[in-house]
Amino acid sequence: MKNLVSQKLKLVLAAVIIIPVVVTATLLVYINLNPSQNPPTCSGEPAFIISSPTFFNHTCTDISKIPAQYMQKIQDTVKFHYAHRSHGEQLTIGLDLIESANNTFSVALEDFTLPTESGALCIMNGQRGYHGHINDSYVGPELYWADNGLNCTQDVLNNNAAINFSMWTWCTELDGWDESQVQGYLDNISLLESQYPNVTFIYMTGNAQATGAEGYNRYLRNQYIRDYCKNNSKWLFDFEDIDSWYNGHQCTYLYNGVYVPVEHAHFYVPNHDGPGHTTYESCQLKGAVVWWMFAYILGWRP
Repeated sequence: MKNLVSQKLKLVLAAVIIIPVVVTATLLVYINLNPSQNPPTCSGEPAFIISSPTFFNHTCTDISKIPAQYMQKIQDTVKFHYAHRSHGEQLTIGLDLIESANNTFSVALEDFTLPTESGALCIMNGQRGYHGHINDSYVGPELYWADNGLNCTQDVLNNNAAINFSMWTWCTELDGWDESQVQGYLDNISLLESQYPNVTFIYMTGNAQATGAEGYNRYLRNQYIRDYCKNNSKWLFDFEDIDSWYNGHQCTYLYNGVYVPVEHAHFYVPNHDGPGHTTYESCQLKGAVVWWMFAYILGWRP
């Protein structure tokens, strides 16, 4: 991946102690050896999470299963517009790590520009400024779907006809948002779908790092998104679910009689001061889900 992500990653990797751990035939994972100080306490009880065949979650990480013809199909056809803030970097860091371990999973990512590299998953990172707007790789709701952000996304799609997939990532908004605010997200992504029928929009849940009342609120909002996506057959990248699972075990806590999914203790970093606020291993799992997601949308069935 010839981009700013890989340049930053090299500096980070030089500054911490890492070890390689093989988790699949094609996947190399890097684990930060700095121990966590206060990881979440996992209840041992699973949370109820709405699921659907159109959702991509912790069960979608073994990219060694993806057939070569679908890898080629992804790299030949997918032109991906990806907008996010710091938590969203987990996906791009993960994609970079996967490519470093196995260059079959080649990615070309550029800020504000759609790459044209042959034989690579091409990603336009962030929002390119048109009509007086500035280029921005740190994209909150107001720059993608809320308020004037809808215009920013429309400008990107109007000026980059090759884009055929688009996705925006939550940061911590869902920790405090109410149902009506989440409905605004769903309504506006649905509006974009109607305006750009040749673009596949991928919905997303928010990360699972908050605990207590904020974590419970985030869980409810994520369930609301899942319910909408299941009932309307939408594609969903389930960030919260991926956060909460490790090695066949889901981390949850009990709040108001409800088991709430929370980022697994295995991925915990003090003060969330890690790459994209987590560990390299968690980043790489999310990068793997990106590959699985595109293969599935393009027709592969494991």
